Amino acid sequence: YEIRLSLVGSEMCIRDRNNFVLFLHYEKTADKAMDIETATSNFLSELRKIGLDNNGALLIQIQIDGVNHIMSYGNLNNFAVPARTIGKKGNSLVKFMEKEIQIAAVRESTKKLHLDTLNQIKGFSPNASLQEMSSDFLLKFEIYMREECRLSTNTIARHMKSLKRYVNVARKKGIITEYPFLNYTIRTEQVHRDALTEKELEILEKYRESLSEPNEVLNAFLFSCYTGLRYSDVRIFTKQNICTINHKRWIVLKMYKTNKEIRIPLSTIFEGKALKLTKSISRTRGVLFHVGSNQQANRVLKRIAKEVGIKKMTFHVARHTCATLLLYRGVSITTVQTVLGHQSVKTTQIYSAVTDLTIEKELKKANGKRNRVGKGRKPKG
Repeated sequence: YEIRLSLVGSEMCIRDRNNFVLFLHYEKTADKAMDIETATSNFLSELRKIGLDNNGALLIQIQIDGVNHIMSYGNLNNFAVPARTIGKKGNSLVKFMEKEIQIAAVRESTKKLHLDTLNQIKGFSPNASLQEMSSDFLLKFEIYMREECRLSTNTIARHMKSLKRYVNVARKKGIITEYPFLNYTIRTEQVHRDALTEKELEILEKYRESLSEPNEVLNAFLFSCYTGLRYSDVRIFTKQNICTINHKRWIVLKMYKTNKEIRIPLSTIFEGKALKLTKSISRTRGVLFHVGSNQQANRVLKRIAKEVGIKKMTFHVARHTCATLLLYRGVSITTVQTVLGHQSVKTTQIYSAVTDLTIEKELKKANGKRNRVGKGRKPKG
C-alpha cells in the first residue's frame, strides 16, 4: 500500500496551531506494499516538517477498499476548538474530464465536442478542481467564453451542457456533493433557420436536369430536402432502407445520431420526388450517394449556390427546407415532428422561417377572399 502525500481529493483543517484533522486516500499498488502503521508513521513525519510538534494532536482517517480506519495521536480534547480551514485541494477537473470522456458511451463525434469543451476549460482555468466549482465559477467561465473567445450564446450553451454532463458523473460517483448548476441557468437564444423556398428548390431541380454528369452532392442534398434526413443518415443510406408497406414505398431506418427508428412515406412525401431520384441512380448495392465529409459537401453546395444565384446553402439547410415547406403546405407540426424524428415537438417549432412564409401565404389568401367578395357585390343604385 502507499499513502498519497499530495492530499489530492482531501481537506486539511487546523484546530489550533498544532492540531490537525486530515482525510486521506489510501490506495493499493502492485509494486509496493506498506502496512497502515508504517504509512501513518511516515505521514506523521511529513506533518512534523510543516509544524506539528509533540504537544499537538492528530486524528487520521484512512479509507482502504471502502473501509474506514481511524487512528489518533496526542490529546484529542484539544479538538474542542472550532475548526478553521487553511487549505483545500480537490480532484482536478481537467484530469477527471479527460478520463471520463475517453470511457464515455457516446459517439466519436460527440467525444470531439466534449474535448472541445475541455479545451475551453483548459484555457480558462487549467488547475481548477471539481470541489471548487460553483455557480460563480460557471458564470466567470461563461464570461470568459463570451468576451475572450467571442463565442455565441448557443455555442456557450453547448459547452455548458457538456460540462454539466461530467459534473453529474462526478456527483453520481460521490466525488462532489454540492451542485454548481443549481443556481446557474444555461441560456440559449432562438436563431433563424435558413431554408430554401419552393422557387429555389425548383431552380436546383432544373439545374440538376441540365447537368451532363450527375452531381453526387446535389443528389444527396435534394434527397435530404425531400425526406428531411440528416447528412449523417444520407451518406450511409442504401436502397435496402426502402421497404414496401401497404403497397407503398417507405424509408425505414435507425437515425445515426439518435439510434431512433423513423419511417418516411417515400411514395407520398413531396409527390414522391425522393423515390424518383433513387430510381434514377443505378446503384443497387452499397451507399446510394458517394459524398465525402460534411465540410467537403458544403464546399460543393457553396459553389452550386453561387452558380445558380441562391443564398447561402449548407447541407443542413436541406433538413430545414423539408420541415419548412411541409409546414407551409399545411402538414401538421406533429406529423413533421415524426418525419424528422424529433423527440420533442418543441424542437420542430424552432423553424422560424415558417413564420415568414406562412404570414405571406395567409395574407395572400386573405387578399384573394377580399377580391372575390368585392366582385360579388352589386353596385348601389
